[in-house]
Amino acid sequence: MPDANDVGKLLELLRALEIPDTRPRVLRTLVHGRRALPRPIVEVVGVPEHTALVGEIYNWLSETGGSRAAPRARVDLHALPPMVLTPDLAAIDAGPTAGDSEISGHCLPIVQHLVANFAADDTAMGAIKFPRYRTADWLTRQRVTSDESEAADELRRRLPKLLRSGSSSNRSDATEGVAGGMVSSVVFAVLALWPVLRLWLWVSGRIPGMSKVTRWFLHQRYLAPELSGSFLGFASRLTLPHRIDENEDQVGKLLVHAFLEDLRDAYKRRIWRPSSWRRTAYPVALFSGLSEGGDGARILTWINEIRNETGLFDPLVVLALRNEGPNREVGEISHISDLRPLRTLDSLADAPTPQPPDPLQEWIREIDNRRTHRRADAWFLPLRAILPPGSTPRVTDSRFRGLALPPAPPLAARSWFVGLCVLIPIALAVAATLVYFPPLRGVECSHWPWTGGVSVSMRDGECVGYSDNPRQTFADDPELSAMQREVFRLNADAVRARESNPNRPLISLVYFAGLSYVDTNVRYPHAQVEELAGLAVQQRSALLASDESEPLLRIIIANGGSDMRHAGWVVDHPLRELVADDPSVLGVVGIDRSNDETRSAITRLGELGVPAVATTLSADGLEQASPLYFQAAPSNSVQARLVADYVQGARDLNGGRRYDRVTIYHPEAEGDLYVTTLVEDLQKELTKRGVAQESKSWREQQQLYRFPAPCETAEFDRNTLLFFAGRNDDFPTFAKSVSRGCVSGAGPAILGNDAVTRLITDPKATGALPANLTVRFVSKASTVMLGGADCVNGIGKLGDQPVPFEHEQLCTELARLIEDLRGYPGLTDYRPTWAGDRTGLAFDVSGLFLQAVRNSRGVLAEPNRTAIAVQLRESDFRGITGTLGFSTSRVADGSSIAVLVTTAVGGGGPQRCLMMFPRQPGQDGCPSGTKSNLEGWTEPGR
Repeated sequence: MPDANDVGKLLELLRALEIPDTRPRVLRTLVHGRRALPRPIVEVVGVPEHTALVGEIYNWLSETGGSRAAPRARVDLHALPPMVLTPDLAAIDAGPTAGDSEISGHCLPIVQHLVANFAADDTAMGAIKFPRYRTADWLTRQRVTSDESEAADELRRRLPKLLRSGSSSNRSDATEGVAGGMVSSVVFAVLALWPVLRLWLWVSGRIPGMSKVTRWFLHQRYLAPELSGSFLGFASRLTLPHRIDENEDQVGKLLVHAFLEDLRDAYKRRIWRPSSWRRTAYPVALFSGLSEGGDGARILTWINEIRNETGLFDPLVVLALRNEGPNREVGEISHISDLRPLRTLDSLADAPTPQPPDPLQEWIREIDNRRTHRRADAWFLPLRAILPPGSTPRVTDSRFRGLALPPAPPLAARSWFVGLCVLIPIALAVAATLVYFPPLRGVECSHWPWTGGVSVSMRDGECVGYSDNPRQTFADDPELSAMQREVFRLNADAVRARESNPNRPLISLVYFAGLSYVDTNVRYPHAQVEELAGLAVQQRSALLASDESEPLLRIIIANGGSDMRHAGWVVDHPLRELVADDPSVLGVVGIDRSNDETRSAITRLGELGVPAVATTLSADGLEQASPLYFQAAPSNSVQARLVADYVQGARDLNGGRRYDRVTIYHPEAEGDLYVTTLVEDLQKELTKRGVAQESKSWREQQQLYRFPAPCETAEFDRNTLLFFAGRNDDFPTFAKSVSRGCVSGAGPAILGNDAVTRLITDPKATGALPANLTVRFVSKASTVMLGGADCVNGIGKLGDQPVPFEHEQLCTELARLIEDLRGYPGLTDYRPTWAGDRTGLAFDVSGLFLQAVRNSRGVLAEPNRTAIAVQLRESDFRGITGTLGFSTSRVADGSSIAVLVTTAVGGGGPQRCLMMFPRQPGQDGCPSGTKSNLEGWTEPGR
């Protein structure tokens, strides 16, 4: 191309003007915070014969297509209608015709053409919205028939049409300032349901996000909006015929200012609006046919004046080709320095001054002074371009290809990055929510933080914690699950009864036991079912009462895990919080397993000030763990005395001594306080009485089969009593081991400790025992055990003697409870063989608390744990299992304990009595009609 050709320099200049930053970065822009410099209005002179140049430049800007092309518009000033700012007086005098309340012509056809092109732009930067200009343009096309006082009301009636068309704000005005994105869509959809409310919010200008457009009109500087008082008052001044009284230039500047303000808003960098950072090229307006004094020149003059008067940045780039030179000094485009190395146009001001001087550099250096003095040509940069004569410049030359391509947006503004920035926090929030809210993951052992009455956690594969409602039950046994649900149902009934009679106190007891099992081979839920049955009967009895003196009972079920191995954690965490938050919790009952973990839990409960009453624990010394610990069953030392008395006094049917020797079988379990103290107590007691004894122990259950079976040895002594001092899960193996080789009815004499009662009344547990095995066993709450199957049928009896009212009440409600349990899934044919000792002990222990509450009501309005603990020490409780008295000791050694015998294990009885504590001297203590005919018993020493 010849040297005298400024096409390349012109395109280089246009790129420098349209690109705000060749290497856009979000962080750098935020840190530097420099205010951008509006671009000069470039007037190119010296190209009168090249009328097609504007089209060539437009195509050059468009060559990148929709990937990252700059927003662009070309305006042929000769092809547009003239501006109409002053109303036609003749038309106004003639009056409006029907349906012409809105005229079709625009006041500023040039600006309207630019708006149409920028709004329809299909570049990756997105179309530009013009809510302010569209509103102003709509208002100038309204013809109202009312006088000035009523014009605002007439205009108000027409505004819904503007809002429905979206020309005032689309969604960006109504909601984007509030939320943006999907949330704004929802807000906008909601607002669309209430047009009246939406119109009021938009017109009032009182809510920045909802009234952004109208607020702008009332705060911009043209046509003195402060004189109108409201948006409707100001808007009516723009309509026909009222606009006749307004200054023509002021109306024109208002429209142009609204157009420029919409561009400012679109290019305003907001960290929360990534679309603004993707606008890496300013909008370019290409004018052809610009002449002095024409409509195009007038528009550019207004842009110049608006920039001077407002001092606001706008991103519009104007390149105008003039037919003749302007009345100001014109620079040479060829004198402009090389602009390609510049990162931003502003940096040209710091570059060395070339020779001859660079007109663009001079303009940049002088613009602040020129705008301060409000020069009429402050923003104009007239340049002379030399183009080859006689032909259209080849703008699409390969040397210029790609020069118009805007830079890629910052990484943080790219769609995929924004998507990740949105999705990653959402994914993290979802993940955190799933972690913090296990119920969302369908975790079985979980609860919502706001769920009342439940606090559980998974520890070492077991669900531990507490619950007082059916949202959480422990264990998978149908019988135990149904019993828990029945207790929870009674809890709800108790709460409703309290609501109907607020004078009745509602007390809560925590039933604390091992309700889950790590080893399914030793799982045995029947014992917990028995205890919960006793508590449920007390709940039912309390509900039957209606007087204000009778407290209502709520049972909270807590799981300490297999063998209570998590008992300490449960006390330290969920139960500690429960006790602190719920003053109605007056005590803990149940408490499974006499081991180190349970002892530690008892100590911690005492530190929390919570009375704890164990139902079946009997290990010696547990009362030393806490001053608030009470034990309803006799200690192991009493059980050892009972066994020694039985051994010494047992007689065969001929009156001879039944036993000469005792062999004690026990596991080697150092941490099991129950086993270790029972064995020690029995060994001491037998030694003190001179009874021959030996001990056999095992570490693993399989070792039981290594012991010689008595029936298979020549030295088998039928006067030897085999005492089982282990846990219930070892007893079936023990029984089968020592019964090997025996014929029916000729087996060894077996006496099981009180742990064996877990099996005696449960057909599921005794199914593995030898058929027709005769088993003697120690029973706590023996008066209930001796009631046998009659009690579960609703008949309360004890041999030939009458029973207390409480005993009859237990049996009556127990039969009803069983009937209700049959309504639960899987229990249609439910027929238990108990009542067991645990049922009676749980019934008495809960009754003990209810009595303490009754006794304290005359002193305190509401019972508390301290008062209950005092009542437990001061008042004896006469229950169906004996007298629970703690005035001298916190262990109820006066409660009943007996040696019973069954000749058909698992058959439901009848259980028969061999000897019972407490007893009168010279008597065996067995109630009349319950004595076994298998053997006799006399007072030792007689």
